[in-house]
Amino acid sequence: MSDGKKSCLGFIFLIGALVIAVSAVLVGGIGEAIKYLGGNTFGISLKSGLIIGVGALVFFFVLAVYMFITIRNYAWFPAIAAGVYTVLPDLIIGPEDDIVVLLLGGLISGLLAWRQSQGAGVEKLDAGEE
Repeated sequence: MSDGKKSCLGFIFLIGALVIAVSAVLVGGIGEAIKYLGGNTFGISLKSGLIIGVGALVFFFVLAVYMFITIRNYAWFPAIAAGVYTVLPDLIIGPEDDIVVLLLGGLISGLLAWRQSQGAGVEKLDAGEE
């Protein structure tokens, strides 16, 4: 699997971990509120939702860490991280922070790729190849 795919999968696993964990806790909390009001619940208590959420968070976090550890060329990493930051809900209102992060991520990835290609050229010259 390519490093770009591993980076993308790692970030997808991180986002999935957060979404599933928060959803499980919300479903458990809503179930408890419905139960308190006298209605029929989903069958998931707040405690069950918390356990499911923590389990999903740990499982997907371990998968993401595995994907990130197996990357050999980290030139993909900043660009994909910047793209994920751009897609996530805004912490600062407006597109300015998204534009800056996306451009910086692309710039850092380009610099890493350029530096790696320069390093590969030096190794060839040291070996006597042209």
